Amino acid sequence: MPSENISPPKDRVLLVEGRDDREVIYQFCNYHQIDNQKLFSVETQEGIDNLLENLSVRPRTGEEKVLAAIIDADVDIQARWDSVCAALAKCDYTLPKMPNLEGTILAPPRPNRPRLGLWLMPDNQVEGMLEDFLLRLTQAGNVLLGRAENAVDGISQAERLFGETQRSKAILHTWLSWQAEPGTPMGLAIKRQYLDPDQNPAPEFKAWLEDLFMPPQSP
Repeated sequence: MPSENISPPKDRVLLVEGRDDREVIYQFCNYHQIDNQKLFSVETQEGIDNLLENLSVRPRTGEEKVLAAIIDADVDIQARWDSVCAALAKCDYTLPKMPNLEGTILAPPRPNRPRLGLWLMPDNQVEGMLEDFLLRLTQAGNVLLGRAENAVDGISQAERLFGETQRSKAILHTWLSWQAEPGTPMGLAIKRQYLDPDQNPAPEFKAWLEDLFMPPQSP
C-alpha cells in the first residue's frame, strides 16, 4: 500500500480502469516487493472510455517519461486492441497487430514522448478481465472454486440478472464470499493469501511492471 509520507512520481504513470484494479496493483506490488509508491503512480480512470481518451492525449503532453495502461480485453481482444491502437494513432507509436504475450512495451518514437506499456487482462492472449486474471491465482485444486462455478452456472437464464460477460466476476465474488473473511475485496484477497500471486500469468505481469518502471541495475 502507498506510504502516507511519500508522493508517487508524476512522470511515471499507470492508468487503470477502476478502483478495484488500483487496489489489486497495490497489493500485488506489496507481495512482490515492488515499491510502486516510489516507482510510479496509479491513476484510476473510472472506465474504459476515459482511459482510452487519456491514452490519446497524454503521450503528446511531454509530461511523462513512462506511461502504461492495464485494460480489460473483455469479449473481443482484437476489437479492444484495435481501440487502443486507434487511441494512440496520433501519438506516433507503431503498435503490433496484437499485444505481445509478455505485455507490450514500446520505446519513445520521438523526443517528448513517453515509454509506453500496455497489458490486456487477463494475459494479452484471450478475452476476459481483471477477475479472470485473479481466478487463475486461486490455489491449485481449490474445492470451493469449483463449487462457486457450479453455483453461478446453476442459475437459470430466466433468473440470472448478470450477462455472460460478467460470469467470471460473479464466480470470483461468490468464491470470495466463502473465505475466512467473507466479502474480502479483491486486493485484500492477495494480502490475506487467498490468492497466489506466483501462479501464471502473474510472473509475466510482474516482469512487465518491473521492465517498465524499475531502473536497470548497474553492472
